[in-house]
Amino acid sequence: MSASVTPAGLLAVARAAARAGAAVLNERWTAAHPATPLTAAALGAETKSSASDWVTDFDRRAEDAVRQVITGYRPQDEISGEEYGATVPAEPSGYRWSVDPLDGTTNFIRGIPQFCTSVAVWGPDGDGEGRWLAGAVVAPALGRTWYAHAGGGACSTVDATTAASAREDREAPVRLAGPVTGRSGRLIATGFGYDPDRRARQVQALTAVLGEFGDVRRIGSAALDLCMVADGTLDAYAEYGTQEYDWAAGALIAEEAGVPVVRPAHPDGGAHPDWMLAGDLGGLEETLREAMA
Repeated sequence: MSASVTPAGLLAVARAAARAGAAVLNERWTAAHPATPLTAAALGAETKSSASDWVTDFDRRAEDAVRQVITGYRPQDEISGEEYGATVPAEPSGYRWSVDPLDGTTNFIRGIPQFCTSVAVWGPDGDGEGRWLAGAVVAPALGRTWYAHAGGGACSTVDATTAASAREDREAPVRLAGPVTGRSGRLIATGFGYDPDRRARQVQALTAVLGEFGDVRRIGSAALDLCMVADGTLDAYAEYGTQEYDWAAGALIAEEAGVPVVRPAHPDGGAHPDWMLAGDLGGLEETLREAMA
């Protein structure tokens, strides 16, 4: 890595970019009662791959805001985003940003507060190899930010610019250390694909491992699932067929919190589906893989 480029410096950009995207999303949250679903017309919403796969004007505007921040600081970096695909400069720097401007779009539309902006960057490390170097996840309706950089650990804060700004008990960043080892009633989080056949197989895979857990949660945002494993709210997370932008930041945050992480082998979880795993799965990785084989 260039002496002028550090993971901590990249994290500053990631946090600024994620905050910019979340600020756009927060417009919806402050403009309407959180519990009130908005119409597709009001949100500029339309479906993509299925009737449950939504994109809104907020997704697009949030990605525009994220891209503007990244390009302002690092104009030679590649950016890969959910809504606008990949942008490669004429003379790329070797660093690539993965952006999900609105992870949890269905929650966002329905007025459920579990949604976020996720930003992460991949680039060369000190050994000349590539790895995820920094990531930030900002959940404006929850008033929470999670972030990490390579070798620097992971932290969470109450975000003074979002829904929790009026809280009097805002604290300094809290260092994350993953789930409590050995506790009873462990929780595993997951998500399901839009394709009915894949979804049915995912349910079967989940059933095969549920005996090792007290219960299951379906939050609706892969990035937040991973962050909640990092901060110990959840004990494990397993989802099949997610995209890179879904897990890029959250997986680094969990990893830097000391959580075991297994990333998919390919960034395109649609064409090359694989498991995104985090937390103590008790040796169940092979069981999950066999269930989806």
